[in-house]
This record gives sequence, structure tokens and C-alpha cells, in this order.
Amino acid sequence: MAETLITNVIIPEVFGPYVMERSLNQNRFYQSGIMTSIPQLAGFLAGGGKTFNVPYWKDLTGTLDVPSETVDITVNNITSDKMIAIRQIREKAWGSNDLAAAFAGSDPYAAIANRAIGFWAKAMEDLLIYSIRGVIADDVADASQLVVDISIEDGDAATAANKISATKTIEAIMKMGDEFGNMTAVAMHSAVYATLLQNDLIDFVKDSEANLNIPTYMGLRVIVSDNMYKVAGGTSGYKYHTYFFRAGAVGYGEYAGSIKPVEVLREPKRGGGVDILIMRKQFIIQPLGFSWDKASNTAVTPADADLYAATSWDRLYDVKNTGVVCLITNG
Repeated sequence: MAETLITNVIIPEVFGPYVMERSLNQNRFYQSGIMTSIPQLAGFLAGGGKTFNVPYWKDLTGTLDVPSETVDITVNNITSDKMIAIRQIREKAWGSNDLAAAFAGSDPYAAIANRAIGFWAKAMEDLLIYSIRGVIADDVADASQLVVDISIEDGDAATAANKISATKTIEAIMKMGDEFGNMTAVAMHSAVYATLLQNDLIDFVKDSEANLNIPTYMGLRVIVSDNMYKVAGGTSGYKYHTYFFRAGAVGYGEYAGSIKPVEVLREPKRGGGVDILIMRKQFIIQPLGFSWDKASNTAVTPADADLYAATSWDRLYDVKNTGVVCLITNG
């Protein structure tokens, strides 16, 4: 029986778009409406440059005028500003040893694709979390207008007052002021999720096809990820970030352009013959209302640590018009 080779199975121009679309649809932030595709961002990637200006109109302000028979009405203007978005590129290569199990399937193409889809879906979720962690770090460095922190440094001694609760959730969400009703989802660490389960605060609803039970908390769709920010307390235990989102809080654009998204190689002289699958993504993940503000962009693309650094971001929108607030707890 002939050996199944990656080079015989994968057609890059078919495989790449298939994985790109499916991995986006499996991204839980995309599924929940937190992240939304913005064609303008994808369009930026078609050109050159590392950063891009994203213009937006500022809100109208002021009070209503009272009509007068002798005084002309004042004509006010509408002003604009711009966010700065950053081009990001990530890549990953797998050898035949990593994909050996896939070859046992009846459809090697689907088996390999499913593994790649799951990998990229989780990887892009993590990059979004890093970006949100960055904008929250910027907020803490400024005045903590988007943050409620009830944690203590001695996490092992934390009581209910230092852990997530409906009361403190309301306090955090009300950072949005009269826009609080637009909050639709929450992302949390599994340790925080366990606290909610123990307190019987998680409800489950069916998806649109009545197949999956989707966890919700106070009407918000729940996303659980152990890549949510977890930091050791100064004395013991941990402090956890929980992010509450409004719909469309994060913009997304992806475009391959001159980046080759899929390559398959056969190296016959390595270890008796090695198949290699290489995948790349070029994209923008943009927390709306925030601007990329890193002083130096000499690297090819931002590293993970750049994304969650406070000095990389700057808030432009008014607090209640941003799309995220943070609750920091000990569980």
C-alpha cells in the first residue's frame, strides 16, 4: 500500500482559504459577535506599511438650542480622528511526525485540515486576549476607568468579597454608563468560571440548532480560556482578569497578499523522508476605540509581549463608547 504524503494530499490554493474560513467561524469571539470582520482592515493589508490610519467620526456633543426670533442658530461641526492599526503576521510549521495520526483517517485532507482549523482558531483567540490585556494595562496605567479591582495580594486568603459576584459584575458593567445594555459576552479563566458554577450562577442555553449547550452568566455568553490573564498575588494565590464585551468590540481583517499562506514540502534526506506543512496568516486585530501606540515598530510584526504591553495602546473613545471593561478578582 502506497504511503500517504502531505504533498499528495494538500492543494495549497484550496487548503488555505478553507482553513482560513473555518478557523474564523470556530473562533468563539467571532461566534459570540465580540469580533467582527471589517473589510476596510483587510484592504489595508493589501498595501504596504506596518501601521494604518483608521478614521472615525467623533460623537456629536452639546445641548439643544432654544429658537430665537433675533439670534441665528449656531451651526456646529462634526469632527473626526483616527485609530492606528498594526499589521500582524504569524506562521507555524508541522512535520510528518506531528501529523502522523492524521494519516490513519479515511480522508487525510479533512484530518489535517481539522487539526489546522482548531490550532488557528485557538491561536487567534489568544492573540485577541493579548490585545485586550494590553488595552486594559494601558487603562490601569492611566486612571483605571475601565477596571474594577477587588483582588487582594494574599489570594489564598481571599473571601467571597474578593471573588466574582453578580454585585461586582454590575459595578464593572456600569463603567459603560447608560451603554451597559450593549454588553453581550464575557471571557474568563476556568478558575473564575468554577466560582460561578459553585455559586449556581451559570445558565445554559441551546444554540440556534438546539445542539450545543452554551454557558451564559447574567445573560452574557461565556467564553472560558486558561489564557486569560492570571498573575501571582504578591503573597499567595492568583489574581484573574475577566473581560466583559459589547458586540463588535474588536475589528478583524485578514488578507494573504504577498504572504504565502500555505506551503507543503518534502525533504527526502531528512530522517528517511519528512513531509512539512507550513501555514501563515496576515491580519489585523483591532480593539475599537484604541490606537496602536508603540514607540518603535522595528520588528517584522509585534510579538505577543508587545500586544499586552501597556505602552503599546492608547484609548481614544470615551469610556462608555469602548467595547470592554475588566473585573479583577481572586477567583
